[in-house]
Amino acid sequence: MTKTTVKIGSFEVDDAELSAGADRNVENILRIPCQSDPDLCKQLDGWDENTSIPAFLDGKEHVLFRQHYDNDSDAWIMRLE
Repeated sequence: MTKTTVKIGSFEVDDAELSAGADRNVENILRIPCQSDPDLCKQLDGWDENTSIPAFLDGKEHVLFRQHYDNDSDAWIMRLE
């Protein structure tokens, strides 16, 4: 996992973690810890897995999709496209 900065709308998280797939068959996964921005996590909770979320990761534009909430680490797991 690599630390990255993610910006979604007016929300910005400096300690998100990106796990890049080793090949094209594996998706890139972004982990957004909820303690970093509880308001962002509440916003993500209101969206479904089919909602595309425009985001900037380290200044580059991407689209995220909500994958699931990880109770153990209190983080949202997002699919990066």
